[in-house]
Amino acid sequence: MSLDKQMKQLARGDVSAFESIYKKTQKAVYYTALSVLMDRSLAEDVMQTTYLKVIKSASSYRAGTDAVAWIKRICRNEALNLKKKRGHETYIDERENAAMFGTEQTEDYGLLVDLAKRTLPQEEFEILILVAAAGYTRREVAELKNIPISTVTYKLNCATGKMIKALQD
Repeated sequence: MSLDKQMKQLARGDVSAFESIYKKTQKAVYYTALSVLMDRSLAEDVMQTTYLKVIKSASSYRAGTDAVAWIKRICRNEALNLKKKRGHETYIDERENAAMFGTEQTEDYGLLVDLAKRTLPQEEFEILILVAAAGYTRREVAELKNIPISTVTYKLNCATGKMIKALQD
């Protein structure tokens, strides 16, 4: 069943459609939040808030439009709201303070995200995460960030080059 049909089901109050919607969109939602917040635990919190809003406002979804884009837009707005609300906080790198987090291991993909956070300027990090992890096209990123597609392409290429160099070092 298509995501559009499942959104219609959810809008009619059939919450059994939610599980499939979640499975089809969870990675895109997580990486959209991560691209804004640059913090995995906050991104997970935003995911929860996003899906609660999706359930609550499913009736406002317009059938025939892109359901994934609609959900990712809710996620991005939630992430931006949280970022604004949290203001200036200090973040702790879990690899440097592993004992504080009760773990000595971090997943490899998480290490790449951490390396990208440390290596790349904020805008390049956001673009890389949105394209490589969240699955946005360069055109969608350009629309989201309100910048030319050529700028997105340039910054994505810069970010990729910097990551390759950082991994080689």
